[in-house]
Amino acid sequence: MAATKVLVCLANSRKNNERCVAGIEVVNGWKRWIRPVSDRPGQGVSVVERQYQGGAEPQVLDNISVPLLGPQPDGFQRENWLLDSTVRWQKVGRIGWSELCTLEQLPESLWINGHHSSTGMNDRVPTGQGRLVEDSLKLIRVDSVKIQVMPWSTNEKPYVRAQFLYARYAYALRVTDPVYEKNFHDRGPGEYRLGESFLTVSLAEEFQGYFYKLAAAIVERADADPGGRR
Repeated sequence: MAATKVLVCLANSRKNNERCVAGIEVVNGWKRWIRPVSDRPGQGVSVVERQYQGGAEPQVLDNISVPLLGPQPDGFQRENWLLDSTVRWQKVGRIGWSELCTLEQLPESLWINGHHSSTGMNDRVPTGQGRLVEDSLKLIRVDSVKIQVMPWSTNEKPYVRAQFLYARYAYALRVTDPVYEKNFHDRGPGEYRLGESFLTVSLAEEFQGYFYKLAAAIVERADADPGGRR
């Protein structure tokens, strides 16, 4: 079922050497997540596959026209659609904070809680509970975010986590938004505060017995209110 979908881009997230791109399609008031994927192992989207004509990178809050070949659900990642790598994506507009608010989701929690990595909080789901999960993308609004930049070791780059409260639960998730990840890498180890923000949270594929929750995109109100981020 080949189709061209217009999505509000809500993630262009780092995924190994490729990207995980996802957005929400809005048709006659009906909203659904779509994640374009490749047919390669890992299903990541390459530079050539995702860039606009001329080489510009899709940005969060862009409206993008994406050619797709049909649905390709993979377990709880039911949002996946196989991309058509022969046709370039196009930017057809951009939204601001007020439009973003119309896409807000209000889940009771971010999937299953109670399972923590050594440096995270409620940041993973055991694979044995994957059958209880029905989707893999959420767009939530939070009052504030604390960004933690923490070194793996003295010889490696620090990694970035987002700490926040949502629906009375505390979360500390790895940040894979490449813009925020680089920004805070460059600032160095420490803790930094963001104000009211939207987060795109993604539940990734299995890794060492768990599905990990990732902060795939961050949109601060201060940046989006004038209609632009990045």
